[in-house]
Amino acid sequence: MSIDYRSHKDDRRTEPHIARRRVMRAWVGLTILGAIPHGYAAVPFSPAAQNRFAVVLFIPYDTDDLGFSEAAYNGYLALRRSGYPVDVVSNADQMDAQQILVIIGRHHAAGVRGFILAGAELGAVTAAAAAHYPDAFFATVSGKARGSNIIDYCLDCQPLGGALAGAVAARESRSKVVGFVGGVEAVDGGEANRFRQAVLEAEPRATVLIDWTGDWGARKLATQLTEHQIRSGADIVVADANDAVIAAASRHRQVGAIGWMVDASRRYHNVVASVVVDTGVIFRRFVDAAATGHFVGGDYVVKESDHVWKIAWPRR
Repeated sequence: MSIDYRSHKDDRRTEPHIARRRVMRAWVGLTILGAIPHGYAAVPFSPAAQNRFAVVLFIPYDTDDLGFSEAAYNGYLALRRSGYPVDVVSNADQMDAQQILVIIGRHHAAGVRGFILAGAELGAVTAAAAAHYPDAFFATVSGKARGSNIIDYCLDCQPLGGALAGAVAARESRSKVVGFVGGVEAVDGGEANRFRQAVLEAEPRATVLIDWTGDWGARKLATQLTEHQIRSGADIVVADANDAVIAAASRHRQVGAIGWMVDASRRYHNVVASVVVDTGVIFRRFVDAAATGHFVGGDYVVKESDHVWKIAWPRR
């Protein structure tokens, strides 16, 4: 896997700058569908945008969680900038299936025919909604649902993020001891294994430490595991679990962190690089196929050639 190592400097480790969290919404009013924020540059509209094919995205957590939900939200922003009529529903993990189905029903009644549900926890409700609305099209991201009008996009079936993070860690580490603090092993175990492999391919004598919190929201445990890895000599840690890993690493001047899913350097100054997911790529593919009659359901494994997984260097 080729990596574009652009010149960058990150010699100083400072305390993180954390942006104020945005006020969250359970769901956004139907009247906002299709609105384009004032001041966006004009871009050529896609077939979906020209046909006014409306879409609603569901994300499990906050739009600024420095993780999977924010990566999906960035895909929503990319769709809006490209002229797609799209809306977003955040904190879907806090809703039960009936609440989500009601929201889908309201949007469907308003003419929406495209629904993207991000997260493994939304697979069952996706299948139920797709069966109830056979004239609509559904996509899951890292989820699993079955139906002729459903496509499942698998981000981790090929551990592309782990390969990128491993190459960066091996390059940036001075001690040649690097760590990976993961969330749920059943989800990202393949990424962690590929991370280890990539590090050892570049630095055969390196030591790779891997720990799991078992829960994406376990911030205290993420902090403890990060501190343990640092005491064991790690000077680069990957924040797969959550951004508490980066915050813990920021207390140690000699330790850098690698963000996961989104560019974490916007809020933390100790980030040497981030392995990011450009969800706009798969969102546009789904919407354009559905709008033009070329939709095909089933499983789609995200590959390196899709250019979804990327490295984001800090902009300083």
